[in-house]
Amino acid sequence: MSNDKFAVLREKQEEIKKLKKEMLEASNKIFTDLTKTIFEDHPKVKSFGWNQFTPYFNDGETCEFSANTDYIHINGEPVDESDWINETKITNYGTWNREKRVYEGRTEVPNLDYDPELATASDEIREFLRNFDEDFFMSQFGDHAEVTITAEGVSVDEYEHD
Repeated sequence: MSNDKFAVLREKQEEIKKLKKEMLEASNKIFTDLTKTIFEDHPKVKSFGWNQFTPYFNDGETCEFSANTDYIHINGEPVDESDWINETKITNYGTWNREKRVYEGRTEVPNLDYDPELATASDEIREFLRNFDEDFFMSQFGDHAEVTITAEGVSVDEYEHD
């Protein structure tokens, strides 16, 4: 058995480890710098965050860590459940036409609680978070975590999930 081949393998492993470290350091700096920009650009945003965890089970499939950055909260409120996210409110969903695959007779009215600044901020925050990989989120904030970012810093609480 040739030790030269193992030396090449170890060299590549060290190179990958070094590059991963550099990437995490760069990600951390970019994350910190651009987080400040979010609060400067959107004064109504006092905090934003998400949860991240490895599921306990997954019907026999391998359980993998995931940062749930598509389901963020802003100012302590889940965006998807907020009153301010949509320009209109649906007052009547109408009837589903299976042939045309559309709702017919849907009624929408203007949403007086709609906040375009927060809606735009929500889109920008989600887009911002998509630039980071799972390794970054895991190394920065840990597993089973509820992450909240404010202009003053980051808080991480334990996240309970089923």
